[in-house]
Parts: sequence; structure tokens; C-alpha cells
Amino acid sequence: MRMKIALALTSVVFMMTWVTGFVSVISRSMSVTTAEVITSDLFFIAIIELLSLISLFGSLLFLLEARKTLSRWYLTIPLCVSIFLFIITNFLVYSDEKSFLGAPVSTVETLWLVILALLSPSSVFFFLSSNGHDGSMYVYVAVSFAVSIFSIFFLFLALREISKWSSIDGVLLPLIFYWDICMPAIGVCFLSKATMHRTNNDEQES
Repeated sequence: MRMKIALALTSVVFMMTWVTGFVSVISRSMSVTTAEVITSDLFFIAIIELLSLISLFGSLLFLLEARKTLSRWYLTIPLCVSIFLFIITNFLVYSDEKSFLGAPVSTVETLWLVILALLSPSSVFFFLSSNGHDGSMYVYVAVSFAVSIFSIFFLFLALREISKWSSIDGVLLPLIFYWDICMPAIGVCFLSKATMHRTNNDEQES
């Protein structure tokens, strides 16, 4: 049961744009004042920070439980570290007074983008930790690996734009696609793994 909860909590950071979008829609229907606050950069970053903390707790819980049942539990460590670093850089961005990802992009924001892109490759190792314990593992690995290829491609484009001392307006579409489609796809894999975990793993864990 703890593994299922851990997987569900870990998925949260990958669903951050869907969650923030849902909060924004709800707030707009409540009051104009709240809507103005919810669309601000600081509130957006604060929501991401909260979701990242939830995911960090979930990934650490999974790591503790995985050590008891999975021979490749150590493959979950990269995701735990990535989420932890993401929380730190997100806090630094939150503390910055400049417009989020506005020109010129700061060093902290550049690091934020790098770690954001590394969340996908880290999830590949996370799913590989269940090798032999999850019949759907290959699907999860394939999805996260495909997203990882796109994330590295996006990161290359973003860093090239940043190196020109310009904004990332030229790569906003890839960034939006990564945030809104690719990362949630990994989040769905985590949720699917959480729901399928008992069916596929009870015998191995008993």
C-alpha cells in the first residue's frame, strides 16, 4: 500500500502544469482579485514548489520501500536527487525579483531549466528499478525515454538561445509542449504504475 501511495505522490511534479491550470480556472470563477494573484509568476512558482515537495516525499518513501523488495532500488536515487535539486532552484527562482524566464534569463533560471529537463531521464531509471516486477515496465520506460529525448532536444535549443543573451521566446512552443504534454505523460505512467502495482507485485513482495 505504501508503494502505491509513494508512486501516486511522485507523479505530482510531472502534473504541475495541469494542476496549476486547474487552480487557475477555479480561481477565475471565484473572484477577479484571486485570478490576478493566481496568474502571477510568484504564485505559479509557489504552486510548483508545493507539488515538488509532495513528489520528493513520495520518491523518498518509494526508495525506502523499494530497498525491501527491489534488487535495483538504487536506480530510484537519480529521481530523488533531481526533485530535491529542483526544489532548491525553484526556491531560488522564487526569491528572485525579476520576471520569470524574462530576458535576460538568469543563471538560476538556466539551472532550473536544466533540472526540469533532467526529471524525464531520471524517471527512466526510476521505472527500470522495477525490472522483473512490473509487466508494464517496458511501456513506462518507452514513454519516459521518448520524453527524455525531447527534453534533451528542448534543453539544447533553450541553452543555445540563452547563450545569445536573449530570452527563450524562440523555444516557448517546445517548452509548452514539454510542460503540458510530455511531463504529464510520465505522470500518467506513475499513476498507472500505482494502480497496477498490487496486481503485478503482491506475489513478489509477499
